Amino acid sequence: MNATDLKYFKSYLLEQKSNILNKSTEFRSEQLSAKQGLIDEAEVASLDNSLSLSIQLHERDRSVLYQIEKALSKLEEGSYGQCESCGDTIGVSRLKARPFASLCIQCKEEQEDPRNYLN
Repeated sequence: MNATDLKYFKSYLLEQKSNILNKSTEFRSEQLSAKQGLIDEAEVASLDNSLSLSIQLHERDRSVLYQIEKALSKLEEGSYGQCESCGDTIGVSRLKARPFASLCIQCKEEQEDPRNYLN
């Protein structure tokens, strides 16, 4: 992987991190403002359903944020794009599809292979 690729991935990961952190701030603000002014039970039930979905999405974002932080650390150490399982280089095309991938395609397929769960 060349310096241009590394610069691209760093920029992309930082942008994604910023987007998630901004959504997190908006989520907190929405929670506070949504609870004010509710009158009937239908509004409260609707808000509860909406908040439940928002919490699930927020948890997913937190998981992605962790993976982004891990990828940024690898960029700083110089090990970004290296498979954590076999040590081979993760292809640039895979990293473009999933910039915080920690496994090469072969190792990921082995990890997800249902036959590996039978033993």
